[in-house]
Amino acid sequence: MWNFLISKRGSGRRLAVLAALCFFTAQAWGKGAPEELAPGMYAKITTSGKEIVFELDYRNTPLTVTNFAGLAKGVLRNSAREQGMPFFDGLSIYRVIKGYAVFTGDPDGSGEGGPGYSLPREKTSVISAGEPGILVMDGLATESAGSRFFITVHGDSFLDSKYTSFGRIVYGMDVLKRLKPGAVIDSVEILQIGADAEAFVLNQDAFDSRLAAGREMEVENLKIFNPALPDVVRSLGEERQKTRTGIYYAVLQEGEGASPKAGDLVAIHYTGSLVDGTVFDSTKTRGKTFDFTIGRNSLITGWIEMVIGMKSGEIRKVLMPPDMAYGEQGYGPIEPNSWLIFEIELVSFSEA
Repeated sequence: MWNFLISKRGSGRRLAVLAALCFFTAQAWGKGAPEELAPGMYAKITTSGKEIVFELDYRNTPLTVTNFAGLAKGVLRNSAREQGMPFFDGLSIYRVIKGYAVFTGDPDGSGEGGPGYSLPREKTSVISAGEPGILVMDGLATESAGSRFFITVHGDSFLDSKYTSFGRIVYGMDVLKRLKPGAVIDSVEILQIGADAEAFVLNQDAFDSRLAAGREMEVENLKIFNPALPDVVRSLGEERQKTRTGIYYAVLQEGEGASPKAGDLVAIHYTGSLVDGTVFDSTKTRGKTFDFTIGRNSLITGWIEMVIGMKSGEIRKVLMPPDMAYGEQGYGPIEPNSWLIFEIELVSFSEA
């Protein structure tokens, strides 16, 4: 069956043609040409003229992929670039942990920047960061960073419990391994190949819809910790906010002026209750504010995070997760791993 390769007449020419075809196919694949990729969605990252191609899992992590691809195409509103400008073009590799991961996607280059918003983690990912060449959204606690991401070089399955993996490398591992801090991303091109991938809409409306669905799923999943938690969160209203550390809160009364900072003496009123509504402490029943110096008194972390974001006269209703309250040890009537509700009023503060 292989006589066409070994026939005496023209064998040399045929071998040359075959070799040329293999070469040009490899070249096309190296460039991530759509005709060489199976149906799906891909991100082609070009840096210093070299290309790395990733397949994006838009089926299992639709919000994360919509955000990443939407930013790459410049179709999403954000605080770092004008809408219409590809977000990642011109950004640098701001951190490399040799043999472990490469970090980028930060418009500030500090490891703290982003597009002005964050995302709920998608726990539906079927890709494991235990493999090399995995696209992973950076983040903190329960939130994914809006634009910062990293690529595993070695792979670490521990990351699966902390971050959302949303893509897998298909070409360019050699390029990835040679990246160094300061290398610039020339472009991120999104390729949608085949009817299914092409039907996956990437625009602001699609992002807003998937973000709302993701937030609702995030709230519903809280019933794993306590069946009453979803209703408590929803009781905070549509204007509720969620911090990157997992605190939900609603502003019941606006304040005025500046916010306190480390070293300032603050006076607050608070009422603390369990998720079932049982009040365990209140300054108002004692008729005296609780006064403390930020950074000097030992207080639960969630209080500090809330107070330094408030203004005099502001009142917030707050739902704190255990790790921002009394954690695994509990305190008095508060059982270990309890979510707590606080109504906090910043009465006044004096600058240090």
